[in-house]
Amino acid sequence: MRRVLAFAALIVLASAAPGRAAAATFVATSVEEVARTSDAVVRGRVARTAARATRDGRIVTEVEIAVRDAWKGAPAATVRVVVPGGRLPGVAMRVDAAPSFAPGEEVVVFLSRGGEIWYVNGLALGKFRVDGASARPALGGAAVLPRPVPLAAGERQVGPMPVAELERRVRAAR
Repeated sequence: MRRVLAFAALIVLASAAPGRAAAATFVATSVEEVARTSDAVVRGRVARTAARATRDGRIVTEVEIAVRDAWKGAPAATVRVVVPGGRLPGVAMRVDAAPSFAPGEEVVVFLSRGGEIWYVNGLALGKFRVDGASARPALGGAAVLPRPVPLAAGERQVGPMPVAELERRVRAAR
């Protein structure tokens, strides 16, 4: 959970246009950095999603992912991931920085563990949608600000890339 919070600390809310909610803005980071700070990185298929209300009135969505391959860590064959936001009858909660998931979607997810529950490390920076041989981060309308210091030599900024390259970078991250 502390790793999720560390990446969340990098999020800055952009100014809101009149009548619109503020959009998330991320500071650019590398695939290797997100991999190093994750407890597990998996490629799999979303089996199901279910929103629920928490005791304090927030809405979260539980996402069940059937793991096809673990690129880092040793998660079970199915992982349960909790993301902020979701839709219940008559009410919805949207969190700009949070990734969304759809049943049947193929994904690569960078995970941090909180007991029996997994969280997406880096929020929207930590979820890639797989489409054929390509992977694209789930940034939605979020902006990515330049880093104040350059990426380490040989590292690549989180962004669209071939799945094979994403896997190679995750497995090589130290």
